[in-house]
Amino acid sequence: MPPAADRPPRAAAIAPGLVVLRRYERGWLPIDVVAGLTVGAMLIPQSMAYAELAGLPPVSGFHAVIGALVVYALVGTSRHLGVGPEPGTAILAATGVGAIAAGDPERYVALMALLALVVAGICMVAAAARLGFLASLLSKPVLVGYITGVGLTLLSSQIAGFTGAQIAAGSFFPRIAELGRELGEVHGPTLALGLATLALMEGLRRISPRVPGALIGVVASTVAVAALGLADEGIALVGAIPGGLPAPALPPLALADITRLLPVAAGIALVGYTDNVLTARSVAARHGYRIDPNQELVALALTNAASGLSQGFPVSSSASRTAVPAALGSKTQLVSIVAAACVVGTVLAFRPLLAEIPRAALAAVIVAAGITIIDLPGYRSLWKVSREEACLAVVAALGVLVFDVLVGVLIAVSLSIVIALYHVARPHDAVLGDAPGLDGWVDLDADHGAVAEPGLLVYRFDAPLYFLNIDRFAERVEQVLGENPGEEEWLVLDFEGVGALDASALDGLVDLVARVARRDVAVVGVARANDAVLASLRRADVIEPKGALQVFPTINSAVRAYRSRHAG
Repeated sequence: MPPAADRPPRAAAIAPGLVVLRRYERGWLPIDVVAGLTVGAMLIPQSMAYAELAGLPPVSGFHAVIGALVVYALVGTSRHLGVGPEPGTAILAATGVGAIAAGDPERYVALMALLALVVAGICMVAAAARLGFLASLLSKPVLVGYITGVGLTLLSSQIAGFTGAQIAAGSFFPRIAELGRELGEVHGPTLALGLATLALMEGLRRISPRVPGALIGVVASTVAVAALGLADEGIALVGAIPGGLPAPALPPLALADITRLLPVAAGIALVGYTDNVLTARSVAARHGYRIDPNQELVALALTNAASGLSQGFPVSSSASRTAVPAALGSKTQLVSIVAAACVVGTVLAFRPLLAEIPRAALAAVIVAAGITIIDLPGYRSLWKVSREEACLAVVAALGVLVFDVLVGVLIAVSLSIVIALYHVARPHDAVLGDAPGLDGWVDLDADHGAVAEPGLLVYRFDAPLYFLNIDRFAERVEQVLGENPGEEEWLVLDFEGVGALDASALDGLVDLVARVARRDVAVVGVARANDAVLASLRRADVIEPKGALQVFPTINSAVRAYRSRHAG
């Protein structure tokens, strides 16, 4: 066996959190324990509320979070990420599983656990294929729109629990319409309790964000209901919570069910992973450590596996449960282990009290989460920068609201891909000139006083050349040549922004050079091309001596060659 000194790199690759914990310093313990207890206090009401949001008994939230917290503490690369039930993931899971379970409660619970395992499988395959870059599929406008749509969906999903009215509709606009028709059925005491709990939580969030406002709000509402006897007035309570902790077990595995769950699981994996990485990176950047995106795929896989084996449901992360320990100054993933112990202690010691929690209070927890994630500042920021992107954010939000969360995810991903393809197909380009006092050639349209070299056209295309844009590239080159016909003797293509070429681009480049030659352009050259591009050009016999293209290391070297030959 190799000596212990040779093992840390392997351990770091498999369980980076464990490596951090092995180097634990005693002085960190008080801060980490306080942060862990705070996160645990947040998790107790949130886990119950988000389980109900997923259509499950409140105890399923505890089943989902306990193992996930411990597993992430060992295999995750963030020291602060708050994993566990999250409203967007919960409602996305409920949308997919509800259509398959067909009203059977036992089958619904089993399918939720199976869905978590399918999500785990997808994430593990993605990690093996090193697909961590997929987090970039959701651009900012799409993320803003998607999360806003989820927030509004959360608000509408709690109309029944918050008001006591019987709402049967399953999507945003029908729910709002049904509420308008059922206003007379609103239960006054339930609505008053929900509003009071929400006001208390929102007030605490604004005054002291580090305080577990959700726990305080739920405890206060529970005490009020018990003291005033409001259960006799029709206030619904959570009811009996099963005792003990679940033993790890596989849910029933049926190939037909797994196949039907795959689209939902893929959406949850993409959204959950994107949320995890963005949240973890933002906190890590402020605290001086790095996140491994591919290892985060492994961590998401294993946390969902832990949840599925514990009869839970898919989990991801919470921005609020991440921000609080970071703000308290926590140092390591021990916070997650302490939070898990806090949840276990609560389930074992205070189970009878959990049964007395009013459902309106849990609805208020979800409404508070929905209000928090509606990203109005994001829309304002997008509107200032790009009104087109702001409109795309609106479309993404409407996709979630009009259809459902899964379709909204697909619309969001499709929009991201279309936007990316558009920018590749229609990138920025420029004719370059020499600007006095500047080192290098710059865009003639920029305000630098640049002047074109007579008889020499220098053209830059700011994207890799692919089948998507080679026609655009050729069209633009011929267009700028045609704007000053008969004067250009040389054409120099600045390939600094052309990081790669495909076979279609190489064919198109050969055709372009031939057409340009018929315009009496004596020399066509490329400048500042990288080694990979030059290798492709050589293999395709595009550059001299086999082809017509001349190669220059820089624009200035091309200009010197042009001036020298022109003077001669």
